[in-house]
Amino acid sequence: MEKLWTTSEVARFLGIQDAQVDQLVRDGKLTGYKLGGQFLRFRPDQVKELQSQGAFAPQHARTVGRTLEWRHRLQDLWYFYDFYVLSFVLLAVLVIYLVSTS
Repeated sequence: MEKLWTTSEVARFLGIQDAQVDQLVRDGKLTGYKLGGQFLRFRPDQVKELQSQGAFAPQHARTVGRTLEWRHRLQDLWYFYDFYVLSFVLLAVLVIYLVSTS
């Protein structure tokens, strides 16, 4: 199975902003698949087909793309690994408590 692209990856590939990718989905020009009921993912072949059709108007203005990208990655990390992160934090607190009471 081919790796699905994130909104940021599609925006980078098409040379547009993340918000414009969302607009393409709302307009029905691009199909987004929800992963975990929340995160949109896109099939690369559909994105490449959209690019070849020229069905969008790329804007070359720079955005806060890097900021959105790391936030989106952090959101993905939390969504998929929240149990492990919380377990680690609780274990660290327990160890610190045990060491301080000894």
